[in-house]
Amino acid sequence: MDYRDRVAIVTGASSGIGRCIAVDLAARGARVVLAARRAVELEETARECSARRGAAGAAAGDGVHVVPGDLAEPAFADALAAAALDRFGRLDIVVNNAGIAKHKQIHLVTADELERVFRVNFLAAARLTLAALPALVASGDGFVINVSSVAGKLPPPRETIYAASKFALEGFTEGLWLDLAGSGVHAAVIHVGPIDTDIWRSTDEPSRYRGRRFPPSMVSRAVLRCIEERRHALWVPRRFALAYGFRLLLPGVYRWASARFDPVPRAVIEAARTRGRR
Repeated sequence: MDYRDRVAIVTGASSGIGRCIAVDLAARGARVVLAARRAVELEETARECSARRGAAGAAAGDGVHVVPGDLAEPAFADALAAAALDRFGRLDIVVNNAGIAKHKQIHLVTADELERVFRVNFLAAARLTLAALPALVASGDGFVINVSSVAGKLPPPRETIYAASKFALEGFTEGLWLDLAGSGVHAAVIHVGPIDTDIWRSTDEPSRYRGRRFPPSMVSRAVLRCIEERRHALWVPRRFALAYGFRLLLPGVYRWASARFDPVPRAVIEAARTRGRR
């Protein structure tokens, strides 16, 4: 795979997984368009991308474009593809990585929270894909890589809204497999497990998970594999595919075990019942 001069949009590029993906693409000579809300951190990613492009022999100064903004705003997602085309004149790769957490008892989730999670985790990716599709089809060799979550296959307790947004992203990607057949545009989805990123520090309630957190570089390598090997779906880490198989074979046992892992406190239910009576 020759990445030189190819143009890639990476959302959520200010830190964690998105930053790692952007830097790895830049290190291979790709020109990158970086999008996220945090402008200062985004500029830091841009400097690292420029340095890596320079080390790879590419022109460091003209291969990185920063577009700060909130993907929850529909206009920003729609305009991102146009920004890449205006700057570089082409678009080859879209990596929909931006996402927000929602780890909260369902009794306490608000309609506004539901809408924001879906705007960032699903609608932004879908809108950006639609906006980028004409340019990707025109190139005849484009890629849409959607960074999803294991929660999109195995919903954890207290993450109903988050899981639903990722289920939507999974379904969207699987539909693209069929609808893009023959166009030269390849779509892939990555089921991401517990990765060591800032998302763990932005949850509404503490997580019960105490296992290993894996480095963002594992997800970046999966993105590159999806591009270079035209893989349709990958699990990161792969062991979670076994858990998904267990869910398919013994769904009742899976639901029982998941509920026991993080049961709903009786006090939460009683408080919700009191509010309902009022």
